[in-house]
Amino acid sequence: MPNFMKSHFETEGPFGLPMKDAQAKGLELRLRELPRDDVHTLRRCSFERGVSELQPGERADVSWITEESPDRLGDIVVASGMDDSHYQLNPIVTLNHAYDQPPIGRSLWRRKARDGALHGVKAKTHYPPRPQGWTLSEWPPDLAFELVKAGLLRGKSIGFIPLKLHAPTAEEIQRNPLLASVRYIIEEWLLAEYACCYLPMQPNAVVETVSKAVPPAWAELLGLPKAPSVAFTSLSAVQAAAKRLLTPEQLDAACERAWRKARGRV
Repeated sequence: MPNFMKSHFETEGPFGLPMKDAQAKGLELRLRELPRDDVHTLRRCSFERGVSELQPGERADVSWITEESPDRLGDIVVASGMDDSHYQLNPIVTLNHAYDQPPIGRSLWRRKARDGALHGVKAKTHYPPRPQGWTLSEWPPDLAFELVKAGLLRGKSIGFIPLKLHAPTAEEIQRNPLLASVRYIIEEWLLAEYACCYLPMQPNAVVETVSKAVPPAWAELLGLPKAPSVAFTSLSAVQAAAKRLLTPEQLDAACERAWRKARGRV
């Protein structure tokens, strides 16, 4: 059994996901009703549309967690088909689905939403303040919320199980030719997990900024690329390299030019 925070989860459920006992029993019953194939199984999708609403006073954000567009497998997840009854039993928000680390928040609600042509599901995440009895130096929700506010932790990732799906019909493709490249339309799906995740936009800039604020353990957990280390070069090493590259005459001439320039005689 993988490591997980027993203060927030009770057992290892289907697909190896930590969850409450009631969740595990309920999910096992749901899975018995589904075909045993590679389609009706747990899958994860990450979205980088970003935070649509930041609420600093509430220590919360509202973000898109799904959108009705083809995912990396060529499937479309219909927002109105979401069933979050399983997740609602323990709406923990993790960092990068790391169940062996303290959660960084709770999901207060998940709702289908529309913004112009964009259809999907939005979720409100609350990052609770540090409790008085917390004795460790770092409170994970504090750090996570600061990264969210800075735009460095803008990704959202969900784990879900398709319950009902179909391949686009000829009539649907005729009405919307873009569906010709779609594998399945997932009409109904069960939300299993939800996490904040790091999705790089400008990796070098992100690494430089995050390295100043994120402990090394968190940087490794987020999967941040390591910033290149710059080795110290001693003066003696510089002098030795200069002697290999320049003859004594060239070195003397260079020093003379530098001296004249410093005295304003160039």
